[in-house]
Amino acid sequence: MENNIETKSPKFDLHVHTTASDGSRNAQEIVAEAKRIGLTTMAITDHDTIGNVKDCIEEGKKQGIRIIAGVELSAEVDSGKMHILGYGIDPDNNEFNIVMKMLREARAERNKNIIEALKCLFKIEISLDDVKKYAKGDTVGKPHIAAAIVEKGYCSDIETVFKKILGKKCLDGIERKKLPPRTCIELINKAGGIAFLAHPNSLKLTNEKTFAKIKELQRYGLVGIEAYHSSLSQTQNNTYVKMAKELGLMISCGSDFHGPEVKKDVKLGTGINGNLPTYNEEIIAPLLKALNM
Repeated sequence: MENNIETKSPKFDLHVHTTASDGSRNAQEIVAEAKRIGLTTMAITDHDTIGNVKDCIEEGKKQGIRIIAGVELSAEVDSGKMHILGYGIDPDNNEFNIVMKMLREARAERNKNIIEALKCLFKIEISLDDVKKYAKGDTVGKPHIAAAIVEKGYCSDIETVFKKILGKKCLDGIERKKLPPRTCIELINKAGGIAFLAHPNSLKLTNEKTFAKIKELQRYGLVGIEAYHSSLSQTQNNTYVKMAKELGLMISCGSDFHGPEVKKDVKLGTGINGNLPTYNEEIIAPLLKALNM
């Protein structure tokens, strides 16, 4: 596949964040942007919350855009990072919402610890109130802390904050609460959804070990892999598509859009430099069939 994807109109994006977590677009804004670029389907996959899903669905109905109710959960792993995408979540599922509230509360405690560590290790003086004013939804996270650091003049931009401060190993021990992978998948299933492994490259494993890990997750109920993501090369795309075929799994394709204020190079519907085949509706068809959409 050649990198001329931007010349073809994107039709869908299955990995999108809003102000409910760490994105910079609210429900109206993200749907308006999707309409502007010609998307027909979009999955809202905020971190540990479905706070904007209902508003996005309602706005989607007005604009003629199909909205998939989704979520992105962080799972416990020994190395690297594992994120599980849930598609087709019931926003009113009580058990799911209770667990999401618990995760947000744990995240709030972590934020306090990060702010204290910034003061001790980097002589950076910011308050929780400084951070909260940048969070427009349920979830307060590192991007909002970064924005507060920039406002106070310690760094020139958010990207620099992550590179020089929040990405330092001395802060690695201040982790937010994560659920075991099996629990993530089962929770998604109980809420009426189906589970996909997001951006498999973040596992930081060899291809052989990645395949083995995906096979393990499949036993827990995983049904798909995000084989196309803004961070992936064409070679990685091909590798993950091959793995999915060998295991009989579906594939998904998403930009991981947060807004240019958060991830300046990632564009809704097209990824980075148009590296996503979101014009190819054959990719999304099995997912829509599985969700009865």
